[in-house]
Amino acid sequence: MFNFTGEERKVILFLAIVALCGSGINFLAKRYAPVKSFICPGEQPLKVNLNQADEAELEAVPGIGKKLARRIIDYRKANTRFLLVDQLQEIRGLGGKKFFRIKDFFSVE
Repeated sequence: MFNFTGEERKVILFLAIVALCGSGINFLAKRYAPVKSFICPGEQPLKVNLNQADEAELEAVPGIGKKLARRIIDYRKANTRFLLVDQLQEIRGLGGKKFFRIKDFFSVE
């Protein structure tokens, strides 16, 4: 069907490998990209007080949806209040990498 010379086969193989590598790098870059905040350079992010925030304020934080906001409020009700921001790690869905991406958006007062 296709009668490629040895040199043409090498070029096609090279291009296929470059395309696959580029796709892999693009995928990894999107997957592990840091959370982008809407903050001007040099400006401190607004901090959400974990002990006073309602569901809407919690959902405004990048990475927090309805379910996580609800879990944060339920945890606060069950434990009276947050003493440390690190207590967020005790909430299902907020451990590991996600916690480290969002912890700077919260305060405890």
